[in-house]
Amino acid sequence: MTNDPHATTDHSDPIRKAPYWRLLALPFEFLKAVGRIVLYCIWYVAFYLLCAFRPFTGMLVLAAIVMLPMSIVVLTHPQAAAGMPFWLIGLIAIGFVAFALGYTMFVDWFTPPGAEDPFERYRRQR
Repeated sequence: MTNDPHATTDHSDPIRKAPYWRLLALPFEFLKAVGRIVLYCIWYVAFYLLCAFRPFTGMLVLAAIVMLPMSIVVLTHPQAAAGMPFWLIGLIAIGFVAFALGYTMFVDWFTPPGAEDPFERYRRQR
C-alpha cells in the first residue's frame, strides 16, 4: 500500500461546499433567462412581420408576369419606354421572381421552433 498524499486531498467542487456561491450566481442566471426571453420575443415578432409581407412578394411574381409582355411592346416600340432597353425590363422581371422566391425561402428558414405562419389561411393552397 502506498502513502499518496494526494489521495487525502479534497477535490470536491467549492460550489457544493459553500451554498452562498449559488446565491451570488443567481442574478446572472436571471439576466441570462431574461436575455433569452427577449431574444425569443424579438424572433417571433420578426417572423410575424416577415410573414405579413409575404403577400406583397407574391405580387412581385404577378408584376413579373405583366412585365414580360411589356418588354415585347418596348422591343417593337422603343419610344414607349423613354429610352429604356427592352432587355432591362426582362431582367427586372427575373429579379422580381428571384426576390420573391428568396424571400419565401428565407422566411421558411427563419421560422422559430414551434411557430406556424399566422397568415397561411390567406394564401392560396398549393
